[in-house]
Amino acid sequence: MDGEFAEGISIPEEGFTQWVNQKRKLLNNAFLLSSQRPHSRIAPKIAIVPFATRHLAREEQHLSDLVAQEVSRTLSRSRLIRVISHLSSRRVDGTVLDISQIREALEVDYLVYGTVGLQGDRYRIDADLVQTANGHIEWTRQISGRLADLLRNSGDLLDLCSQIGHGILSASVEMARGRAPGDVESHVLLMSAVSNMHQHRLAGFARARSHLEELISRTPDNSELHAWLGKWYVLSIAQGWSTDPQLDSRNAIDSTKRALDCNPQCPLSLTFDGMIRSSDLANLSKVEAQFDRAVEIDPNNSLAWLMYSRLHMFDGNGEMALRFAERACELSPIDPYGYFFDIIRASALSICEDYVGALDLAEKSIAANPRHTSSHRVKVIALALMGRDEEATTAANLLTRLEPGLTIEGYLRNHPAGDRPMTRKWADALKEAGVPAQ
Repeated sequence: MDGEFAEGISIPEEGFTQWVNQKRKLLNNAFLLSSQRPHSRIAPKIAIVPFATRHLAREEQHLSDLVAQEVSRTLSRSRLIRVISHLSSRRVDGTVLDISQIREALEVDYLVYGTVGLQGDRYRIDADLVQTANGHIEWTRQISGRLADLLRNSGDLLDLCSQIGHGILSASVEMARGRAPGDVESHVLLMSAVSNMHQHRLAGFARARSHLEELISRTPDNSELHAWLGKWYVLSIAQGWSTDPQLDSRNAIDSTKRALDCNPQCPLSLTFDGMIRSSDLANLSKVEAQFDRAVEIDPNNSLAWLMYSRLHMFDGNGEMALRFAERACELSPIDPYGYFFDIIRASALSICEDYVGALDLAEKSIAANPRHTSSHRVKVIALALMGRDEEATTAANLLTRLEPGLTIEGYLRNHPAGDRPMTRKWADALKEAGVPAQ
């Protein structure tokens, strides 16, 4: 910039002076933003400011603060998002917002604000999710219901938090789309990579790898980035997109090894390393020790509990698998791939022979991600074992269209617990529903 905007022009009018000052501030902010290289912070930051009140008596206005506090607390459980503390966010006046000032003061990428109102025994919350860099509103949501239900359990607020998490993921995918990874902020790249990894679309899946590799080039000592890349290789094999499964299996192990070399105490790296090694049931005690370390370091690590559940599932311990899966779901109500949490819990229920519960969760998982073939397999198995043969056949036909190469022989060969009675029982159910033997 060569000098200030309108430098040397002096008009003795208060309105003109105010306009020039505002214009200079906007240009300075734009210059600073455009001149900054993508920063190394890999998690987006968000603030939930106290909601403005509408038609609330003075003694009821604490509801505004309670809503913001509960949303902040719930979002803070996510390992993908950094949440500004409620005490810090309370300094912001939710009735008069200057988004540029909030971005500068709190250094946040996203802001959630809105209004709370009461009418009789019912409440209504209107909320907006905003990008602070440009003031763009990502979405506007409204929830309403009985105040007693809101105070007794936070189901509606959990749903709001889930929508916030998915809103940030969707915004990141859009911001990264069509741009060279080197031009995109780090937190946008990571959120876009995580989202694309779990959507079961090949083009997006391939972009996820390039995003992770760009992030690693920026911060090669970041343990979590190597761990995510390790998981990418695992998913490439599981989803049938790997051209060399043996090589990608080695790449996955190498990635989590590098992750643990960077930080041996990183819960996410311990979790993904344990997940990759879970197929080696001969060394079950070593893998259990890996998950024990992860949950000891971070007892609120939902993914560690989920992968620990999966390990017990492979070992046929349905009770422990279900207990750990339920613990994982309690800790991660806003996980971007909640469908995977649901299908692990459904599998645990199937081991416990609760096929009705398994079917319900499988259908919920399919509704969230219709391309996830594991969810369809659990659905077919549950229907077949309940004796609902016609529905099982219909579900199996859809499964084989989504996974054309699926055979009973391949299913048993590729399953980590293919030699266990539980898995053979499931294989028989798939065969009865119409999945080809070879």
